[in-house]
Amino acid sequence: MRIHHLNCGSLRTIPPLGSDPAPGAAHRARPAVCHCLLIETDTDGPILVDTGIGTTDLRQPDRALGADWVAYAQPVLDPRESALHQVARLGYEPRDVRHIVLTHLHRDHTGGLADFPHARVHVHPD
Repeated sequence: MRIHHLNCGSLRTIPPLGSDPAPGAAHRARPAVCHCLLIETDTDGPILVDTGIGTTDLRQPDRALGADWVAYAQPVLDPRESALHQVARLGYEPRDVRHIVLTHLHRDHTGGLADFPHARVHVHPD
């Protein structure tokens, strides 16, 4: 098994949670990302954990993601950061991704679902 950490959407710079405002490297603001995983398995092929911002979100971000969220999160909206593009860069076709596990249903975790129409989506019922 091999696990790839993917940035499926660069977002605005945010201060670390729980940090005090004291200066220093440990307390510098950092860019936030839509963190996804691609898990290569021997039996089920590549499995995505979350999908980040999808290619359809990039066409009309204010409509797909919500204008308020776009203004707040300030996503870069780079097609090269989509899970679809990164899966291809790792040598897979979208159809190879047969399973997607969603950690939760926020738009920055589910936006790429439309890019993998053949995948079975797994999400906790709560």
